[in-house]
Amino acid sequence: MHRPRWLLLGLILFASCERPGEGTADRTLAAEALKDVLAFPSSAVVSVSAGADAAQAAFTTPAPLAAVAGWYRVNLKLNDWVVKGDQPMPDGSIALYAERRGKPLWITLRRNAGGPGTTYTLVGTLPGADSTGAQRSGSSMSSNRIQRR
Repeated sequence: MHRPRWLLLGLILFASCERPGEGTADRTLAAEALKDVLAFPSSAVVSVSAGADAAQAAFTTPAPLAAVAGWYRVNLKLNDWVVKGDQPMPDGSIALYAERRGKPLWITLRRNAGGPGTTYTLVGTLPGADSTGAQRSGSSMSSNRIQRR
């Protein structure tokens, strides 16, 4: 009678464990896309994902949102990034957009839900990716498809 419960628990634990090499490709692509981008001190990695053109890394830190945003505003400029967008959002999060030698960087910062600290994401494009495609609206992309027909 107890065997099925333990078997089910074992299968759940096995399925949820990270296996060696799992996510290695995403981490490698993210390292390439976010090269020369600093993470806020005392941050912990939450997740890493990558696609064909861009990669994203999410972090959390015990520091308050205002401190993390202020640190990025200063340190981006000190590392030759040009901050082109700095927008507080209606939900209290902050969206930053910066460029360095034509390379875009998107940073979204938000207060941790249910506790102190900040969670933030860094999104960068992979070398050779066309970052202008990410900035196009859906309607212009649709019109480009129509014109090709």
